[in-house]
Amino acid sequence: MTHTDLLFCIKSTCFRKHHPFVAIMVVCCIFLLLMGCAKNENLSVVEVTLSSNSLTMKPGDTQTLSVNFFPRNAANQSATWSATDTSIVKVSSSGVVTAIRPGSSKVKVISQDTNESDSCSITVDPSNTVSVSGDISGTWPAYSVIHVDGQVNIPAGKTLTIEKGVQVIINTAGQDANNTKIELIVKGNLYCYGTEADPVLFSVASASRTTANTFGRLWGGIIGATTCSEMVLDHTIVEYTGAITTTTSQSAVLGLFKSAGGEGMVAFNTNNPSGKYVVTNSVFRNTGEDAIYVQGGSCIFTYNKFYAVGSTGGEAINVKAGCVVDAAYNLMYSPNTNAFKLSSSGQSTSRPQAKINAYNNTILNAGWRRDPTDPKGGSVWAEKGALVNVVNNLIVNCMFGIKAPSFGVSATTGPALASVIDYNYYASGTQSSTVPQHIANGTATAYAGFKAGVTNVVYGAHDKAGAGVGLNDPTFTNFPFFTNPLLSYTFDSSWDFHLKSGSPAVTGGTTLTPYFNGSGLVINGITYKSPLSSVCFGAFGTN
Repeated sequence: MTHTDLLFCIKSTCFRKHHPFVAIMVVCCIFLLLMGCAKNENLSVVEVTLSSNSLTMKPGDTQTLSVNFFPRNAANQSATWSATDTSIVKVSSSGVVTAIRPGSSKVKVISQDTNESDSCSITVDPSNTVSVSGDISGTWPAYSVIHVDGQVNIPAGKTLTIEKGVQVIINTAGQDANNTKIELIVKGNLYCYGTEADPVLFSVASASRTTANTFGRLWGGIIGATTCSEMVLDHTIVEYTGAITTTTSQSAVLGLFKSAGGEGMVAFNTNNPSGKYVVTNSVFRNTGEDAIYVQGGSCIFTYNKFYAVGSTGGEAINVKAGCVVDAAYNLMYSPNTNAFKLSSSGQSTSRPQAKINAYNNTILNAGWRRDPTDPKGGSVWAEKGALVNVVNNLIVNCMFGIKAPSFGVSATTGPALASVIDYNYYASGTQSSTVPQHIANGTATAYAGFKAGVTNVVYGAHDKAGAGVGLNDPTFTNFPFFTNPLLSYTFDSSWDFHLKSGSPAVTGGTTLTPYFNGSGLVINGITYKSPLSSVCFGAFGTN
């Protein structure tokens, strides 16, 4: 019915019944009402406000924000919702906020009519915060904060699963009169399932993460016992390890890592030749000793990053008898002594020959921080009957080339006679060491330690090496090849070790068959396979 029709009905009814005054009043009221409706149809939004200006949530929580428009009878009450950091929270088109991971974000609502807006600050706290000591097992859920306040171990036959984003904060206080530091002893199984965005973190309180504590040896590391069958560290950060053992250290008492006090503990350790262990996409840093030290097991170590490893000694990866290892596509920056120490020491009927494929790794600045009177520091050290295939590695600004005493002559001191050390790429910038002993030794530049004829240095027929200092630049996308200090262990996260197009290191490598590329290693129902080798030297290839 139109406005005209409505007025006609009122007029015909009221006047026919001789109530002209009433009819006139009704008509006026309706006229004013209709005029008001016409005005309302054009009302614009002047202000929008949310039902809350701040929320505190936990991962997985949902809360609904409502929006109020002024004036209340505004014609267009449609709005657009957004979150400033969608990795922290997400918001639906109706204002339902879902917390994803710890952090801070804002949820904003904007009027589609006039762009008036309001926002709500969201704080997402860890899912839970607990303190543990003694026997541990079960699951630590995503984004938890776990305070380890005393010695801990995973009992034989038990499993601990650590989900993404969990922070494991180790108490650095001495646990007894000997000032024994905390270790995580794994007698059962340990699975750490972080992600690139949300790694699992093993660390100390944030106030202790200082430059002064880079090699502070604040806790003892993850030590696998002889009964430990499986461990996985995927997207896991392990830092500030290397505590000195005491006679009451768990690892010393159990005879796992060191049999007596006074030795530095490592970040990750195994002791079961029948075990299966995978460390991938992980970071080891700020440790006083070796990062990975394995004394048994089938192992895949791939796509990891190592830096600030070892204070007075220490390797990124140290392998002993009882192990079969594929180690590939790792970045190893400034390990104190070597990127790899490969040895079959301790070999017996229960701990068979060590077999290692070390291929397509990028190794930089290795060996310079080792005592300059000790000739072991360099890049790779192979010895004592280990069967090694060391190929396709990019070795840059290290103190020495690959060393293998008595290589091809004696497997008593050197690696097994069937070993292959070849197809590696050497590059040395123009920088030099100012350490007096390096100068006295004639090894103040990396190239001096790369030269053929240096004691125990092994060159293969297919190695690529420049003819002098500053030659053979691999042309990294972003790394100061010519100026990065040789003794530096400070890692710059902006560095990019991909090779530029046309790099001389893009081709020239060889093919290698990994031990665990076929059936792989099945751990906790997941199959892990070693990656195939690449003829491009190093870990990253081109962008």
